[in-house]
Amino acid sequence: MTYGRFFAMIATSTLVMFVLMYLNTYAWEHVFFSETRTYMAMLMGGTMAVIMMGFMFAMYPKRGANVAILVGGAIVFGLSLWLVRSQITVSGTSYMRAMIPHHSIAVMTSERANITDPRVRKLADEIIAAQRREIAEMRYLIAHDDEQVEEIYESPIPMPGTVEDALSRVDIAGLDPAPLQPGEADTIIGGPGSCVFQRSPESGPILAVSTTGSAVMHLNGVLVPLEGPAPGPAGGAWEAEGAAMRVAALGDEADWRSDAELVFQLEEGLTVGYRGFWNCGA
Repeated sequence: MTYGRFFAMIATSTLVMFVLMYLNTYAWEHVFFSETRTYMAMLMGGTMAVIMMGFMFAMYPKRGANVAILVGGAIVFGLSLWLVRSQITVSGTSYMRAMIPHHSIAVMTSERANITDPRVRKLADEIIAAQRREIAEMRYLIAHDDEQVEEIYESPIPMPGTVEDALSRVDIAGLDPAPLQPGEADTIIGGPGSCVFQRSPESGPILAVSTTGSAVMHLNGVLVPLEGPAPGPAGGAWEAEGAAMRVAALGDEADWRSDAELVFQLEEGLTVGYRGFWNCGA
């Protein structure tokens, strides 16, 4: 075997390992390029080069080249490990591109694991809901990574109090619309909604709008009615006292990952955006 074939084998194996790391994502739309996974593939490639050369040392005639391959593989291993653990090259956008497939793995394992204990099932369902929400939010932030934000809403400093005080407070910084369960929209708008916004195709809508413009969202355990224009393919804006939801179709930006974005705003100062799917004609 020539040295050229050896390096081709290592390079091919490294690329294959990089691709294989995405096979445990829940859905193809969750596949994003990840610097961290690239470094992990390089780490495994360097390790493979050292192991294979160790076993095949006698098959290659140039001792100096063989030693150089061993040293080079060790250097690639060390450098890749440092890059993985230091995250020194990972920016905010790169971080989110890496986290989306990571969250997708949590969705897949939580949904498909053979769970019989209702306590564990409840925990798994909460993980699924949280991961899907965060994936949709990260998609939105990736699309708006050129926007500079000086500050965001933050929870007030905790104050001494009782359990009753704690239960009566709402953490606005962590507040977000929950998916509507089947039948919930009917009680407010008389049906499931002619247009709905979903964070993912598998999750329930976080906004449902009737043909007349009446809308509903599920916020902190309350079905909140909203009012606005009759919905259409381009989206629209619906409001309630203290809150608003705006949906905008992505137009030419739409792809298989998402076709619309929703921005949820509270007058208190909280603003959260999600990328997902705006479906009319339900």
